[in-house]
Amino acid sequence: MSVLRILHLYPRELGINGDAGNVLALTERSRWRGIETEVVAHAPGGELPASVDIIHIGSGPLSGQRAVHEDVLRIAPRLREWAEAGIPVLAIAGGWQLLGTELTTAEGERLAGAGVFPTRAELGATRHVDEVVVRMPDGTAVAGFENHSATTVLDGAEPLGRIQHGFGNGDGTEGVVRGASIGTHLHGPVLPMNPVLADRILSAALRSELPPVAETERVDRYATNARRAIADRVGVGL
Repeated sequence: MSVLRILHLYPRELGINGDAGNVLALTERSRWRGIETEVVAHAPGGELPASVDIIHIGSGPLSGQRAVHEDVLRIAPRLREWAEAGIPVLAIAGGWQLLGTELTTAEGERLAGAGVFPTRAELGATRHVDEVVVRMPDGTAVAGFENHSATTVLDGAEPLGRIQHGFGNGDGTEGVVRGASIGTHLHGPVLPMNPVLADRILSAALRSELPPVAETERVDRYATNARRAIADRVGVGL
């Protein structure tokens, strides 16, 4: 692979809560390891590149979701094809809802999703705005904050982890993992706050483990302190 290509879906419409920082984290952590990256921004009506190595979609309000919904359905077959081939997808909150199978608004309107994740989201009247700590199956804790009104059902899929503090999916779990792809409610943005997830996505894209380098070790110490501060504020252990 000469250049690592990152497809950033709808950065103008779905880019609240600093989610674009996830793409920056991927590009910088690649650069520090001598890997050249190319970020391709996709807007509604645009053509997708012939190939990609990572796909990112951020979050946004219902108005933003409506603005891209038709285009999501248009490119859904290609997104599913890529995800099923092992291309990692990182989908955040509202973007994740669109890449699930169905999104139901608070008024009961049902919007079909892209079907990349076997998940269904239902928006409610209550917003869940809080700091979140999640324990992944291997015992690693990830943290961030949530700002959404969704209850999410995982139709046979595995969650990213178990909630230690926060609302998450609404059933004691947070996020979803399907193959190399991750859906999550976590902002922060999530990858700079949780570099273990950033390197997990990069390793999946590159098909190899990535050793730490001096630059990653330095910024990872800041990320550890940020997660610890969240955990201390909400009274849970890392």
